[in-house]
Amino acid sequence: MPRVELLSPARNSEIGIAAIDCGADSVYIAAPKYGARLAAGNSFEDLNILCSYAHKFGAKVYLTLNTILYDNELQEARDYLWKAYETGLDAVIVQDFALLKMDRPPIPLFASTQTDIRTPEKAALLEKMGFSRLILARELSLKQIREIRRATSIELETFVHGALCVSCSGQCYLSQKLTGRSANRGECAQACRSNYDLVDENGNVIVKDSPILSLKDLNLSNRLEDLIDAGVTSFKIEGRLKNVSYVKNIVRKYDLALKDYPRTSWGRSRCTFTPDEEKTFNRGYTEFFLDGKRGDFKSKDAAKGMGEYIGTVTGVKGGGNSFVSFTYTSDKTIQNSDGLCFASKGKVTTGFRANSCSGNSVELFTKDAQIRKGDLIYRNFDAAFEKQLENTPPRMIEAGLDIHLSDGHIAISASTENKSKTFVFFLKGDRAQNPEMAESLIRKQLGKTARHFSFTVNSIEGDDIYFYKTSALNGIRAELAESLEKYLEEDRQRTKAKYIAEKKDFSHLKDLAKEAFKEGGSSYLRNCSNRLSKEVYTEMGLGDIKPAFEQDPPKDAILMRCKYCIRYQIGMCKKDSKDSRRLFLKNGNNTLALDFDCSRCEMLVRFDYLCGV
Repeated sequence: MPRVELLSPARNSEIGIAAIDCGADSVYIAAPKYGARLAAGNSFEDLNILCSYAHKFGAKVYLTLNTILYDNELQEARDYLWKAYETGLDAVIVQDFALLKMDRPPIPLFASTQTDIRTPEKAALLEKMGFSRLILARELSLKQIREIRRATSIELETFVHGALCVSCSGQCYLSQKLTGRSANRGECAQACRSNYDLVDENGNVIVKDSPILSLKDLNLSNRLEDLIDAGVTSFKIEGRLKNVSYVKNIVRKYDLALKDYPRTSWGRSRCTFTPDEEKTFNRGYTEFFLDGKRGDFKSKDAAKGMGEYIGTVTGVKGGGNSFVSFTYTSDKTIQNSDGLCFASKGKVTTGFRANSCSGNSVELFTKDAQIRKGDLIYRNFDAAFEKQLENTPPRMIEAGLDIHLSDGHIAISASTENKSKTFVFFLKGDRAQNPEMAESLIRKQLGKTARHFSFTVNSIEGDDIYFYKTSALNGIRAELAESLEKYLEEDRQRTKAKYIAEKKDFSHLKDLAKEAFKEGGSSYLRNCSNRLSKEVYTEMGLGDIKPAFEQDPPKDAILMRCKYCIRYQIGMCKKDSKDSRRLFLKNGNNTLALDFDCSRCEMLVRFDYLCGV
């Protein structure tokens, strides 16, 4: 069975370290620029700190350099590749093909989900282009993943938890069109999370003021075995803008779910809290299209996370000049400092903090809460749970010790979960007058922690048992930890050195490229925004490449292509309904026209310049 990887997001190095302590095998993180979450940048100095910590456990750190690039950014992006290599990062996640044409260091490149990997043909092409890993589109089914696995031989990575983009990744231009902030440039304004009116061609309102494009969050924690069987070896958690408690909770959830599988890193988390995905940010959960079936994918009454459902308001007092208090019914208990929000007739109030709790009565910090009897209560901040997450112990590598004693030296064979090495230390001792006591002292002093190792003495052998001073044994334990750490790092470096840089000419891939880009190689959908990426497409025989949408937006452009379908969501699927009215989304002065490609079972979103109605 191949080793599997749990891949965590990290907004910064501190969160990355916390993720590793909670069980992550790898972390993905951004540099100062060119990451698909512009607000999550980090200095290379901070990235070096994270790499140094991660590599102690054989964990890896991947750099996100997955925006499209303009010509005036190519040199700096190339410099980032070299800095990533020199800093010790283990791979770079990229979207722009320009990086394949550059003079680059021998560091693996992963094809970002932004490269829109939805077909076996596209996957096979990207492998031949030199990518070491493919990060699959979120909307794929197990059947489609298996087809991609059969067409490729490199690593496959898929998202298993977190926010879902309603549009195919890398193919969303809604934010750019409405706000001038490009998702492909790391500045997505999340226009899909806004409220819209759904109207028909006659102006009739079908759905009023709803986040109708906003999807629930992905949760495949119960489907990891299926994904492994389909050929996935890396399981990715979304959330590079999420806080440290979210990362700790969700990483630990999946670390436990993968506990019976061989992993790519060493050591294990010592966290004692019980993870609960309902207690951190989510919009409700879905397994999306994993089984190739449609379902209720839309987030509920609000695009924001409402939190854990608690119960129902049974009475309200106060307001105006006094604090608001309410009573509730639930099998769960609200505690002081919990964060709460309330839903009434599909509308969600602003959150409040519980000030004083007694039995089933809660006083809030506010005098202005608009709470009514019958409102649903949600807890979006669990004070007691957050307290448990604050002080997570550092990760440790367990090592069993088999000790052989002789006059003048101690030979210690240290065995971790996947490596074994014998170290010899010179140490004079006296033959023990009380062998049992001497052996007990050796077991006690060498069977402790040192650095990030937790030692256990399995056996002690030798012609004689020697007595050593406690201070001498402590010194041996410290030397052993230092030597073992150095050995594991050297072994990791030898493995990493096997990597060979990819080729930079793509003219031999014309037939594959023709199949991978059947809809036309000159489309703005190629996200070609610089001369080097244009060279790649030209070499692959894809003709006269159109500029990226951000540079020259076509008036009739498809702003989003979605597997999610509003017609299906509201019971107007053309397969089951004779209702063929045209549908539009309205938000302020903007109107979006919805088209439905029923042959592919997909929804298309365009900007309606005629205002639709």
